[in-house]
Amino acid sequence: MDYDAFFQELKQGKVRQLYLFEGEEEYTKESALKALREKVVDPQMAAMNENILVDPKPDALIAACETLPAFAERRLVIVKESSLLTRASKTDAEEGEEAEKPAKRKPSGGDIEEYLDRLPAYICLVFYVRGQAGGGKRLIRKIRDMGGQVSFEKLDRAKLIKWIARELKAYGKQIDRGTAEQLLFACGDEMLVLQSEVGKLAAHAGDREEVTEADVEAAVTKSAEYRIFDLADRVAGGKAAQALSLMGEMLQAGERRLMLLSLLQRQYRQLLFAKIMLEDGQGQSAIASRLGVPPFVARRMGEMVQRQSALVLEDAYMQCVNQEYLIKSGQISEEGSLEQLILKLLVLQREGGPHRVKAEP
Repeated sequence: MDYDAFFQELKQGKVRQLYLFEGEEEYTKESALKALREKVVDPQMAAMNENILVDPKPDALIAACETLPAFAERRLVIVKESSLLTRASKTDAEEGEEAEKPAKRKPSGGDIEEYLDRLPAYICLVFYVRGQAGGGKRLIRKIRDMGGQVSFEKLDRAKLIKWIARELKAYGKQIDRGTAEQLLFACGDEMLVLQSEVGKLAAHAGDREEVTEADVEAAVTKSAEYRIFDLADRVAGGKAAQALSLMGEMLQAGERRLMLLSLLQRQYRQLLFAKIMLEDGQGQSAIASRLGVPPFVARRMGEMVQRQSALVLEDAYMQCVNQEYLIKSGQISEEGSLEQLILKLLVLQREGGPHRVKAEP
């Protein structure tokens, strides 16, 4: 089942004996475990009626489940990082090495699988896995067959926007769709990160009810992709001091030059496509769809390329391509390469004409 179905069951008072929580959305997974704990365990009796086991052996897990609850109807057993569910599959080379070693009994999970059929009625057993479960396919299948597998997949953009609005509503704030899109582009879609950034936004808004784009720009911690977008905007606007300052901040924060160069190359490629589409009479919605970017980004791209010619954007893109080639072919050092490229782009912007650069064959 998905986590919406899990929360619906919990709301209706249904608690299963067995669960496997797995998937990439860690924030919702943690929230689900907290909600289940509140449903199953009396906080005053938690010390006696809750066990958290980290990669337990079968006998330790069974012993915890066989312990009767104290002054309560249920007992909660949480198993984290079980090697039966998190072991990565071996490569052929590793399997060959294992074959040369003396045979050892490998944990198959069979003891646990058999025990799951006779779980005491008072037990709620949760296997909690960071990321996707793997390794113990028989155990996963067993839990799934018993109806306890809960998948925590990442929310799509539309659901994330609704979630952001709900989180801000708890602070007494409102946010429109465009600003929420900007927040997602600035911070990414990790809900644990977004939860922290939402709190920053609410604090920055102060007494204002409406959270604005200016709040996002001023308050949140921006991703490298977003900062590269800002860098390209400053270069395109001929703001040399601001561009060089932002580049310096990113390098000071530990970002690698080659990675930033790659992102800048991608950004100029998208700007070039946006310019061509606008000249072809296509609007921002078409740009957003074609380039796979949110409307907020498409609008900003439209504003950025209005003052640019397609020839200048093409030349800037080729400057990025060529610089990456020179680094990867060993013709120039990565050290100083980004700084050199930014200066070239600023000169190109100032002169306003193409300096044809072709990548080496």
